[in-house]
Amino acid sequence: MNNNLSRLNSCTWFSEQTKTLASQLLLSLQIQQGVQLATLLGVDPILYNDEAVYVWVQRQLDDGLIVDDYALSTLETAFIELVTAHTNQAA
Repeated sequence: MNNNLSRLNSCTWFSEQTKTLASQLLLSLQIQQGVQLATLLGVDPILYNDEAVYVWVQRQLDDGLIVDDYALSTLETAFIELVTAHTNQAA
């Protein structure tokens, strides 16, 4: 009996729209690897930045974000507003 089971890739749990939008968001905002974004985005703090973005984007879609030509722009704006609000609080 083969006990070597393949680990599920967490990306398989995300919709194709989430994968596409999150990848585009990571590239367009040049989000670096690290762990500081998870708490800021309101997701599990054990996640790395890229994982946190995927979860956050999936939640935005689950909450009714319309996927159209402006979806990426909407996500960029929401992300920047979160970072700006956090930066203003920390100052």
